[in-house]
Amino acid sequence: MILTSGRRMAKGLAIVVITLAIGAAIIVPFFDEMFSIPPPVTQLRQPTPPPSEGEEPQPGGATTIQIPSGASVQGNPSYEPANAEVPMGSEVVWDNTDSVPHTATSGTGQNDPTSGDLFDTSIINPNEKSDSVVLEGVSEGDVIDYYCTLHPYMTAQLTIVAAGEGSSGGAQTGGEGGAAGSTINILSGSSVQGNPDFDPDGLTAKVGDKINVVNQDNVPHTVTSGTGQNDPNKGQAFDTNIIMGGQSATISLAEVEPGQYDYFCTIHPYMTGKLTVE
Repeated sequence: MILTSGRRMAKGLAIVVITLAIGAAIIVPFFDEMFSIPPPVTQLRQPTPPPSEGEEPQPGGATTIQIPSGASVQGNPSYEPANAEVPMGSEVVWDNTDSVPHTATSGTGQNDPTSGDLFDTSIINPNEKSDSVVLEGVSEGDVIDYYCTLHPYMTAQLTIVAAGEGSSGGAQTGGEGGAAGSTINILSGSSVQGNPDFDPDGLTAKVGDKINVVNQDNVPHTVTSGTGQNDPNKGQAFDTNIIMGGQSATISLAEVEPGQYDYFCTIHPYMTGKLTVE
């Protein structure tokens, strides 16, 4: 056995004690916060209970809002669309496509005394959907803030619209027909010239329709009528103004005359599409 001197032993013990003291000084002040909101990997997954006998399936007309991959990273898109239109009496479902748990809880944040009063999905595990939520006690035109209790910097809004209007959130893709709630998606990566940009890039709608524009990219865009920056009539028929990444906007065709309208992104003018108004 190799023995050490008493001096070396004392020096070694002193190093251990100092290291433990520094670690305690860092951890102890933040212990309560770390314990109250543990990392997602430490949370127990709640198994999804099987549907009870006789339970009716979720109606297909529910508004679906996506929690995108990477939403837990502050600054990334949180909910898509960030301002979803929900028809009166419609159900809302949140689809967590991220790799960590989230919630959708009414309120502006954890310090809001009314947090969770209107709705609270509880924890939605990765690759699972929340139970459907029906918003009770709301009126047409109400704007409802909500956030994630695990990541309070994740925020979004619901806007209550008349029954039969609105959009299906991130799950709906625009198409021909022009029904109220048609959607133009600004695709991820569309800021790179040559990539697909608007989906669909040719949409037919009717006078009076509302079109939801969802920016699925991570940079700002616009949907502005006209053929480009040099068009003297640009923006006269419609203009969403800047839509930040992960956000959405609405185009109203209430005062737009029938006809075919070119549109483009004022920030990336090579992004173009067409809208036919009947």
